[in-house]
Amino acid sequence: MKIIKIDKRTNEMTLIPETIEDLWHLEKIIEPKDKIAGKTDRKIKAEKDGEKVQRITLFVEIEVEEIKFSEFIGNLKVGGIILSGKPEEYIQLKSHQSIDIEIGEKIRIFKKEIKQWQIDRLKKAETESTNAGLLAILLDDEEASLFFVSQFTLNKKATIKSNKSGKRYAEEKNDYFERIMEKLIQLNPKKILIAGPGFTKENFKKHYEEKKQKGQPTAIVETTNEIGETGVKELVSQGKLASLEKQLQLTQEAKVIEEFLFMLAKGKAEYGAQKVNEAILIGAAQKVIISETRLMQERKETEEIMTNAEKFGCEIHLISSKNPQEKQIHGMGGVVCTLRYKIE
Repeated sequence: MKIIKIDKRTNEMTLIPETIEDLWHLEKIIEPKDKIAGKTDRKIKAEKDGEKVQRITLFVEIEVEEIKFSEFIGNLKVGGIILSGKPEEYIQLKSHQSIDIEIGEKIRIFKKEIKQWQIDRLKKAETESTNAGLLAILLDDEEASLFFVSQFTLNKKATIKSNKSGKRYAEEKNDYFERIMEKLIQLNPKKILIAGPGFTKENFKKHYEEKKQKGQPTAIVETTNEIGETGVKELVSQGKLASLEKQLQLTQEAKVIEEFLFMLAKGKAEYGAQKVNEAILIGAAQKVIISETRLMQERKETEEIMTNAEKFGCEIHLISSKNPQEKQIHGMGGVVCTLRYKIE
């Protein structure tokens, strides 16, 4: 997600979705009564026999009535009532019109109020947009290549040779791994993927986990037939980079849920909308965890709880409906929290 502007004074957002995941996030952000400004195509019937049907591009602002996201075809369609548009001769005010929000196209959203959880979600989508800050290390026992990988580009940062030489390789391997580690620390990636053929990738993964500094991310390992740019393209074509992003999100959400369950066993957690809201209002709640399904089904009440949580300085964690563990939180009322102290 590319965030161009978020203005809480005017309640305006200007965004460019960059992936299908971004469209999915927007489906959760856009609400009925929001105003959306964007472009759409319309067919204009021929006025005379023999003339061709024209397809023109309209720029319209609509008041949202419905939002439909189809992940299968990668389409987010927003329908509503036309408030204004250009060219004016083709605009019929108060008629129904839909806008297809497309990847790579700018969209402006005007809301009655921009909520902090919506900003947090968009910023998370921006930070975790597919492969943002991802360092891919493609290596075998002879050579390692380090690439920063984004959705559209490969940015090669280093090639490191192992200087492999027969019996001495066992001694030289540690130096090889250390030189990769030095470069990795210098690059400071947000995410790390270690890939390649054979067992060298697993050996380096073990070395990395033993030597990594505090705050460095856990590395994910994948298998490729090749190293270098060919190996990265292999990862892209097989969809492994996209699956990596989902793995990382699930891992982060799992940690939040595990912490809640641990605190619940110690009597320092609450669940259920009423109890959680009471804990928030007396300043006892620390982390408020909400299932996305609950938010979509009971939006008004759940957003009130989230607003209270924001006011009282709580961390808010929204568990994705794509996460199988979300059912666990939803089964506890969809709203749970850890506590700063036990409530008598």
